[in-house]
Amino acid sequence: MYRDIGLTISFLFVCLIAGTSASVFAAEDSVYPHIYALGTATNTDSDRNVDSTNNGWQLGFGYPLTERLYIEGVYFDNTFETGDNNGSDFYQSGGGLDLQYGFGNREQFTPFVLAGIGGAENDVVPDALDEDSFYWNVGVGFVGRLFDLQWLRYRGEARYVQDDYLDGRSDVRFGLGLEIALGTVQQKKEVVVEKVIYKQVQVQPVDTDGDRVVDQYDECPNTLPGARVDGRGCVIEQQVINIANITFETGSAQLTPFGKNTLMSAVSFLESQNNVNVEIAGHTDSVGADTYNLSLSQQRAASVKQFLVGNGIASYRLVAKGYGEISPIASNDTPTGRATNRRVEFRLTTR
Repeated sequence: MYRDIGLTISFLFVCLIAGTSASVFAAEDSVYPHIYALGTATNTDSDRNVDSTNNGWQLGFGYPLTERLYIEGVYFDNTFETGDNNGSDFYQSGGGLDLQYGFGNREQFTPFVLAGIGGAENDVVPDALDEDSFYWNVGVGFVGRLFDLQWLRYRGEARYVQDDYLDGRSDVRFGLGLEIALGTVQQKKEVVVEKVIYKQVQVQPVDTDGDRVVDQYDECPNTLPGARVDGRGCVIEQQVINIANITFETGSAQLTPFGKNTLMSAVSFLESQNNVNVEIAGHTDSVGADTYNLSLSQQRAASVKQFLVGNGIASYRLVAKGYGEISPIASNDTPTGRATNRRVEFRLTTR
């Protein structure tokens, strides 16, 4: 009778789980139901008149009530050896319900405690001693992930079982085996899919040459900094661009390595916009004689033209002209102003 009650409780518990699992998982998706199978060894009460240690097995289904609290349906089957001199074996089977509390998330080594009740069938010789009994048990155990597989776990436990068979029997049952988490593989796949679906990457438009026309629509790439362009990214005719950082050796028209490196951007610009002609205008500060400054500015403008021609720009598109000190754009009374006036300008025209 007690065994039937225990198995009935377990059956109703499984039906309840099947009907409510979807709603519980909507609220708590970090824990999963599980099943487990254990091989057992029972240290039996001496009043049973059987061997002190006997073998059996145990199956169970666990369902999470909270992240750490589970309810488990249990079925067990034990064979208690009586030995050849004492007649036939003692068979015991039954089922019940346990509440289990784990001190962790079951993904790593997690100790737990449990307590539960159930019914057992005791089948012995003589048949007059057969009895269905009620039992309660308490126990401790551990569980944890096996081989780094989320769905597979090792499990071990020890239970103190108080069985009211005859005048009451006290057994200690040890178990060791595997636990399988249900739904973990599907859950993890769904999470990955959600990340792929909902993750949106915003790509900012790229304007490599900084002319405010994005590369996708820029028909004239490599525009020089400061140049005014139309909606296609091509320069507007008749404008003057002050080319910064074109430097020369002191008192000389010889370009420095830094100045040559700066002019490479002008080469790229003139290659991409071959309808543009350039007057290369050289300027100096007011230090020194007017005639010297005029000559130096002419030589420097010619040096820039020579560099551009040497890098593939047609000579007919370039005119070199020196203006000396006659067109300052800053005061010549300060070192900063004089440095600003020593410059090279590109005066652009289109054809």
